[in-house]
Amino acid sequence: MKDNKNLHSASGIGVVTLFVVLLILCLTVFSVLTFASANADMRLSAKNSEMVKAYYAADNAAARISADVTAFWKPGAAKPGARAIAALEEKIAAYADAEISYADVRDAGEGKGLLVSYGIFVDTLLTLEVTLSLPRAGVCEIAGWRVMADEPTLEEDMLPVWEG
Repeated sequence: MKDNKNLHSASGIGVVTLFVVLLILCLTVFSVLTFASANADMRLSAKNSEMVKAYYAADNAAARISADVTAFWKPGAAKPGARAIAALEEKIAAYADAEISYADVRDAGEGKGLLVSYGIFVDTLLTLEVTLSLPRAGVCEIAGWRVMADEPTLEEDMLPVWEG
């Protein structure tokens, strides 16, 4: 009889021990998964933060350029000539606080004033493109203010393929 009690008691401890080991294993797996998920979220948040900082830096530079453009054609002054328009285009292209991708100032036509377009690099793949309309002296209207994705440049390393 003593032998039966010992066998029954030992098997009860084995089931409890197995249950505790499985519980610890599950908790360990879930804690590792939680840590990996939190780490991935932290990296994504840091990348998003850098992107937002770059966008607002470009947006700030674009706002300062638009203020300079508005001040360019002073109220009461005659419509700027070709030389003044070229000087404004050069001033925008050489703006110190931002990397300008392009600058274009042109006459919008009869009685429509000037049209000013420029792009500011946000990062390597995004450009803030701004289009301003100056219908008359001292007035600046925003015609476009958008972020555009640049096409990545691919090298022309094509394999020779027989075309039939």
